[in-house]
Amino acid sequence: MRKMTNRDKLYELIVKDLTSEISEEEKILFEKSLISNEEQEQNYNIIKCFWSSYFPTVEKNNIIEKTEKKLGLTYHQNPKSHNGFKFRIAATFLLILSLGVIGLYYFISNQNTLEIVEYKTGPDEVKEFVLSDGTQVWLNSSSALLTVEPFKGDYREVRLIGEGYFEVAHNPRKPFLVKTPGLTTKVLGTNFNLISFPKEAEQELSLYEGKVELIDDYNTKNNVVLNPGEQAYFNKKRSQFLIKKTELGQPAAWRKGILSFYDEQLKHIVLTLERRYQTRIIIKDEKIGKLRFTANFEGESLFKILQLLNEAHEFVFYETDNGIIIESL
Repeated sequence: MRKMTNRDKLYELIVKDLTSEISEEEKILFEKSLISNEEQEQNYNIIKCFWSSYFPTVEKNNIIEKTEKKLGLTYHQNPKSHNGFKFRIAATFLLILSLGVIGLYYFISNQNTLEIVEYKTGPDEVKEFVLSDGTQVWLNSSSALLTVEPFKGDYREVRLIGEGYFEVAHNPRKPFLVKTPGLTTKVLGTNFNLISFPKEAEQELSLYEGKVELIDDYNTKNNVVLNPGEQAYFNKKRSQFLIKKTELGQPAAWRKGILSFYDEQLKHIVLTLERRYQTRIIIKDEKIGKLRFTANFEGESLFKILQLLNEAHEFVFYETDNGIIIESL
């Protein structure tokens, strides 16, 4: 059996990222390869633009089928087999090559790399870091920040995977950019919290001080400016912003071990609880997921939190082999 080459591994990471099957560890590895090679990043953005055009709202299980139809190919394989993903890789890159998007040789072969600085936290870890420009960053559990230091060029650019709170050192001549999938957050000097996990459909930014501009990487005319006390939600698949004015409370209370929610929908609360307690939580009823809560928790167990939430809005929750199920009475 032929051993996987670096090119094969990069192909696999690209397709996993396009199909939202990439793990947090793989996402860190992939982002490091992009940040160290500007040409490679530009080429990948071209691929992603074409991918979004061809498969704007496709479910993962239908991707290979739609790819086959576009190419006039037919694969007969068991969708549960281990080889299914290899077929998806082959089909996807045949599509890319047939479109003539780029010469993949140049995408892979350019080996001019920069030294990457990686800041990272594990499960149940919260850490503070100070960047070379004096910017302070707190990373929540299972998160990472990648950059090249000292900062070079006209911008101070970092990449976030997970959740981070930023107190950006003011420098009007060198804006600070936070890159997340499909989105650029541009600031001069400000305090904000940003959430961007690979497998979550939305990114969320809460602004506490200053002003930030959010720019859609695939449509630069689609941008918004936030003021203090505003939250922005960016849907990665639809490239849509939702802005709301809210009472943000204590900035990034998670830095002190506090889970803080203000007028938050249960479906968003559940994502935070899943990350904190490393437990899958499934909401069976869409109506339940839209229930809103305001609460602070410190030191409580997952079941205790669900019990307290249940006192405000009644629902049923129970544990199964697949995780915790929440459903209507």
